[in-house]
Amino acid sequence: MVNKALEIKTRILPYAAEKLSNDKFIVTSYFGGWIFLDEQEFCLLRSNTFFENEILYSKLKESGIIIEDEDYSEAIKIYSGINRNLFLQPSLHMINTTNMCNYRCRYCHAGVSQGRDLMSAKTALKIVKFIFLSSGPHLTIEFQGGECLLNWKVVKLVVEKSRKLNKIFKKDLHICIVSNLSLLDEEKLKFLTDHDVSICTSLDGSIDIHDANRKTALGENTFQMTKDRILHIKEYYKKRGLNKRVDILATITKLALNNPKEIVDAYVDLGIPILHLRPVHNFGDALSKWPQLSYSPQEFYEFWARAMDYIFELNKRGIDIMERGAYNLVCKILRNKDPLYVELMSPTGMGRSNLLYNFDGSVFNSDEGRMIPEPVFKIGNVDQDPKDVLGSEDNINVWASSFIDLIAYNSAFRPWGGVHPVKVYQDQGTIIPNISMHSEYQIYKLQCRFIFEKIAENGFEKGLFMEWSKKVIR
Repeated sequence: MVNKALEIKTRILPYAAEKLSNDKFIVTSYFGGWIFLDEQEFCLLRSNTFFENEILYSKLKESGIIIEDEDYSEAIKIYSGINRNLFLQPSLHMINTTNMCNYRCRYCHAGVSQGRDLMSAKTALKIVKFIFLSSGPHLTIEFQGGECLLNWKVVKLVVEKSRKLNKIFKKDLHICIVSNLSLLDEEKLKFLTDHDVSICTSLDGSIDIHDANRKTALGENTFQMTKDRILHIKEYYKKRGLNKRVDILATITKLALNNPKEIVDAYVDLGIPILHLRPVHNFGDALSKWPQLSYSPQEFYEFWARAMDYIFELNKRGIDIMERGAYNLVCKILRNKDPLYVELMSPTGMGRSNLLYNFDGSVFNSDEGRMIPEPVFKIGNVDQDPKDVLGSEDNINVWASSFIDLIAYNSAFRPWGGVHPVKVYQDQGTIIPNISMHSEYQIYKLQCRFIFEKIAENGFEKGLFMEWSKKVIR
């Protein structure tokens, strides 16, 4: 075996490892291959004596930890699969139609309490032109705010113009709107449905949690209205024979940490098959209330893990419910499939896979980039050539500083992770991250460990993860 290995020039790829709670080691290669090894096998790998063990040699080769000359193409295929974003033009284009809102959510990242601005029709048309010139074959236009329905005229104009232009450009065009739904009347719902615009809203869980977080500007509760509107939209789709869903986000504040089951149950009650449990961020209006909203990475992880265990229990009972954050990870881990989620890209997808157009025509390399007072993440405006904006020095500097390899090169979970420079900048005052100290990276590592330990058990959860990874979600 030794002579054969030397003859065919076996190479060990750069790898990292971490010991799991079941005494197995998860060993991952730089290019995304991975394998579970027991302690004896891991010692053979570390001592470079695995050549003498034919079974182990085969396992390491099959998993991509070692490669022979003919295996390079397979290693490249895995790497390009989990990093598909590197080979695409911008695909997600977010339009901030207004920074005004009729809500005053405790954690509002956009800082709408100071909002006074509406995008003009002239600026909106420039943005649409910029988007079609700068995007690849897959294009998502997403309306953001504030509350974007406060500028319905511009939303309607962008939708109509984009659908018209796409008859010429013939892109795979998806349009969605993020709204609190309070201004969604029958006329607007019909227009959005007729023009195939998906709807996304926020529901933070049970009535007590949601109403504590999300109130109107007049201090009114919003849970019941939101629930009623979601059910109405679902019924409207059903009557029209459409297989569409309402996407819903849950922003997790300190108030929610002891209630994972109640939050999941709120989604199940509405018949929503996908929930995304997102950590709260210290942007905008959230800053003034941060001690009441925030928690440690460990506290969020323990909440998330309890929610995941409950989701497993529900799936065993035949109830279809999936957590979006876990989906993003298992797509990469089990299917070598990049879900194009910015936080899991290295270098960052900011300014590469997504762009944000502010109400005044300014272009930012991420939605969060507009939420901090300094123009650090502003990369241009829509009066410029898209190539000059995307290739600006400011944009390239953010990419260069966001390789997870700069600091987390020795993490077993490096192949599937990423850096969000805006969140790092807000926490650390620099775009060059001390990633090991960043809260979201710490959460990500804990979530990866959780997923790998469930996969290692080779039980129901592994099969469920495989089912999730096969789904296509935009």
